[in-house]
Amino acid sequence: MKQIRVFRIFLAILFFAASVAYLCIGPHAHPMAMISEKTQVNLSMITVTIGATIVWLLITLLFGRVYCSTVCPIGSLSDFFARLGRKLPRKRKAYRWKNRNVVGQFILIGFILSLLLGFFPVGYIIGPWNTMSNIASVVRPEAVQDSWVQFGYGVGAGVVAGIISFIVISGWAIISGRDYCNTICPLGAALSSIGHLTVMNIEIDPDRCTYCGKCEDVCSAHCIKVTERLVDNSRCLRCFDCLAVCDDDAIHYQNTKNTPMTPLFQRRTAAK
Repeated sequence: MKQIRVFRIFLAILFFAASVAYLCIGPHAHPMAMISEKTQVNLSMITVTIGATIVWLLITLLFGRVYCSTVCPIGSLSDFFARLGRKLPRKRKAYRWKNRNVVGQFILIGFILSLLLGFFPVGYIIGPWNTMSNIASVVRPEAVQDSWVQFGYGVGAGVVAGIISFIVISGWAIISGRDYCNTICPLGAALSSIGHLTVMNIEIDPDRCTYCGKCEDVCSAHCIKVTERLVDNSRCLRCFDCLAVCDDDAIHYQNTKNTPMTPLFQRRTAAK
């Protein structure tokens, strides 16, 4: 099961490279570049990407937020800087559980209202694919040709938005992991709203867990609480780092919910 993390990282690198190629070189840079663009969910152009949106909603219901850990370029960018941040000498090495933040849901509502009212710049700033397009426009201004320009804004607006977004996202990731994806990203909030209904979940086996805390230490989404053997699957980004670090085979990706099998052993372990 731990090999699933390696496969996830491979897909993330592949789609990120393809997305960068599409935005920084052009649609015809490589066939994979076109595939990468077609698999994205562009919330500001939802009528165009409705097919991809429905597919990703179904995939999320089955497997969880694998879009955020494999296909989303902003997710991969955040993941890179989160890992970089953990290597800094003064950076706190361990992540910790955070309670669910409702800010993301309000941002999603505001995002939808802005689109309905025709105020499109909001979508061009915080939508994940548009955010990556803005960042790429620093290298290739044509990356924002179909967004900012056609609605009366200059390419410069996309470049400025890209620079600001890059600074915010990279800095946030270095300090707090993938917290941006659960706090600001409207697509993350949308997928999170159905994340608790998924068929496949990350579960901690209460009869195997020894409270070592390694899974919580590496959870950049801050959604694991070892003391309660709790994983908030609505916020889980399916990076599978927790599966890779568990030496007790106590955390699994499965289609069932765990219940304690030996309460006496659980109490004795908790007392240690």
